[in-house]
Amino acid sequence: MRIAFVEIQNFRKLKACRVEIAEEKTIFVGANNSGKTSAMDALILFLKHSRRKSFATTDFTLSNWSSLDEFGAQWVAAAEDDEPDLAVDVLLHLLPTIDVWLTAEEKDLHHLAHLLPTLDWTPAELLGVRLVFAPKNMEQLYKDFRSVYKSARAAESASKKADSPLSLWPSSMRDFLDRQLHSQFEVQSYILDPAQCQAPEKGAAKPQPLPADSDPLKKDPFEGLIKIDVITAQRGFSDPKTEDDSHSGFASLSTQLCRYFSKHLNPSEAPDASDIEALEAIEAAKTVFNEKLKTSFEPAVGELEGLNYPGFSDPRISITSKIDPRDSLDHETAVQFDLPGADSLSLPEKYNGLGYQNLISMVFNLIRFRDEWMRVGKAAKEQDTKDAAIEPLHVVLVEEPEAHLHAQVQQVFIKKAYEVLRNHTSLADSSFNTQMIVSTHSSAASHGERSEGG
Repeated sequence: MRIAFVEIQNFRKLKACRVEIAEEKTIFVGANNSGKTSAMDALILFLKHSRRKSFATTDFTLSNWSSLDEFGAQWVAAAEDDEPDLAVDVLLHLLPTIDVWLTAEEKDLHHLAHLLPTLDWTPAELLGVRLVFAPKNMEQLYKDFRSVYKSARAAESASKKADSPLSLWPSSMRDFLDRQLHSQFEVQSYILDPAQCQAPEKGAAKPQPLPADSDPLKKDPFEGLIKIDVITAQRGFSDPKTEDDSHSGFASLSTQLCRYFSKHLNPSEAPDASDIEALEAIEAAKTVFNEKLKTSFEPAVGELEGLNYPGFSDPRISITSKIDPRDSLDHETAVQFDLPGADSLSLPEKYNGLGYQNLISMVFNLIRFRDEWMRVGKAAKEQDTKDAAIEPLHVVLVEEPEAHLHAQVQQVFIKKAYEVLRNHTSLADSSFNTQMIVSTHSSAASHGERSEGG
């Protein structure tokens, strides 16, 4: 199973466009303000479930707001007993949407049964799903907007200052949704008909209309089918002399190692026989350290007791330690780089160049994404994954990997990055597929991939 193409509608400047997705590596390259970021953000916001709360009114195509505001004006003007058409399909042509079209084989059918449009579907056909950012309940949206809009206008009319420039919220549907978007809207999904899939005309996608009686699916259609991972453009590398390290967590290899250790290696989590030796060593260290603490604090505790505190019925003071193996990696000098030709000399990771920090940060994230997908180590025993099948498709979105990288590194990065994502014995099985989508301003990155036959 793979994504063949997506069609994006009403998302920022992308009114209706089709984006073909290659079987392995897809590169979005172009000038600033050419739509690369909009296409990547549409994929991230719709497909990455945890990112959906990042939808904003600015993600709607700007020219559509006049029509959406007109709907609001009609709702306000409607008489109390003259409720307008509140079927969600009257708005669908104005809302941010992405149609995801999949190719599948016979062996994938047990994963895809809930997406089949008819019992006559065959693997020679595409499978389509529409994701649309739509009102949760049109009737509730109508009532809530109408109520607060009328209350605001009534308050303005009651003001003794008739010439006041103050305009109370909300002044329009757009103004209302600037505050209430996520309480009123959600991502809904619909099955599409492959027979109605049309080729683009003059560069513009021709998405099929949904039947008027279409009902959204009850659950996320890609849950258990597609694992989505993202490396964003904002990776927050810091200068080694700066004191503000608030944005360097993503770039820090020590931070990433700590996260990886916690998810895949921590012997304290779901321990097995191979962890016993490490746990015994931790317990022995804790015993020795606790004895040292008791000896060191004994004079101070003795002074307190000499003052008759604790009293006869008070609990006595006892000092103990907690040794967490994750703490050994959770500091800025956990990762050191040895200097070539200089024994015992090393520097903390943030003293390496920004390009090197960027490279190791991205590569280690790719390793982590792959191992989470393949349930490496402790991840296989987590409660929320141990009974779930591995998703047949892994989609990794990488924004602007070229930051601070030398042109020669840019040329080979995309090929090597894909190799990292496939570097696992289970991935020799063709039932697991990986698609990597990269947006870049670098002609070197895209040229390097083309020169490799991508």
